[in-house]
Amino acid sequence: MVTMTAAAACAPLGSQLRKSLLSPHHIRSFSALKLASKQSTRTTPPSHEHPPSTPKASTTSGPAPTTAITPSSSISSKRASKTEKKVKKALPASDSTEAQLKQIESMMNMANTSNLFPTMDMWGAKIMTLDVDIPREAPLRMLFSNPVAFWHAIQCNFSNWLKNTFSMYTIAKAQAFTGVNWDSDFRFSHLFLPRTWHQLGNVSSTSPKSWLAPVRRIAMDNYLAIGRAIADKDQATLKALTTADHAVNVNKIIRSRQPGQVWQWKVTSDVSDKALFQEKSFLRPLEMLPGATVVSIRSGEVYIAKEPPKRGNRLVIHALVKFETKQELNVFTKQGQIVDSGTVEPDRVVEEYLVFEKIGWYDNTWQVREQIYK
Repeated sequence: MVTMTAAAACAPLGSQLRKSLLSPHHIRSFSALKLASKQSTRTTPPSHEHPPSTPKASTTSGPAPTTAITPSSSISSKRASKTEKKVKKALPASDSTEAQLKQIESMMNMANTSNLFPTMDMWGAKIMTLDVDIPREAPLRMLFSNPVAFWHAIQCNFSNWLKNTFSMYTIAKAQAFTGVNWDSDFRFSHLFLPRTWHQLGNVSSTSPKSWLAPVRRIAMDNYLAIGRAIADKDQATLKALTTADHAVNVNKIIRSRQPGQVWQWKVTSDVSDKALFQEKSFLRPLEMLPGATVVSIRSGEVYIAKEPPKRGNRLVIHALVKFETKQELNVFTKQGQIVDSGTVEPDRVVEEYLVFEKIGWYDNTWQVREQIYK
């Protein structure tokens, strides 16, 4: 009796639960939860016809099912948004890289068709002065007075020597030394000869047999011509022998002069070949001022067209030349009276550092492009 009574009591409750669970509202909720669980647990990549963010359209009639937001779906949407942001950030970089490649390709195409533009130089753009460096003074007594400054000077000088040697090798390989006649091409086997290293590692040599001896002679001649041109206001000579910043500076000197002044400038020290080309040894110092000495040199291959230039070579060379001369500058009025302004200093020893530039594919001389101060 008890069992029958309990079953009879439970029958209405079970029928009520069945009816409530089978109602259309609960059926839609269960279908949405089932669909969300399938999407969260799916391991295979979705097909192209139904992307993950768009649920499949229901084939049954009735209202559209409501999508339930689960933690897994929110995490996946965050990851997708982060990926889209990364892609959007990466697009400008790729665009800029493609633009640079297109620009380089257009330049190369124009360079390859240089015969159509014979007066146009694609590689004659302005360049900065290469990293030539003034050697540091490092006397032995500095090791005891200021050891930190001593070792810093040694490091800087050693770095300058390495760069000088590599640049000399680059110039020798291109046979780009001015005034040096080569019997044969410079080969790698020449590096095993001691005389080759004596040339490559000694840019400051005052020997007439040095590969830089003709450059020193040209630098001194151009230095004297520039000084006389400034005194005489010779614009044509200055335009031919100066470039870049130094051309601007010498023009400022000329424009700043008073109209009624007459300048007389000359070098009183010996600047002949006897002074320039002296044999120096450890026990025998130089008898007189060397005039012009190369202290640093750099070279770089700037002409990068497929075909070699019609004349010269592909290099741009910058040589830092130290000038040690005795000069005299006199300033007069038009009536011939000397101007008492402290400019008259006879036999004044002047030390200057000038950067000379030689463009390999130009038929011009070494030009002064910059003055460097200690």
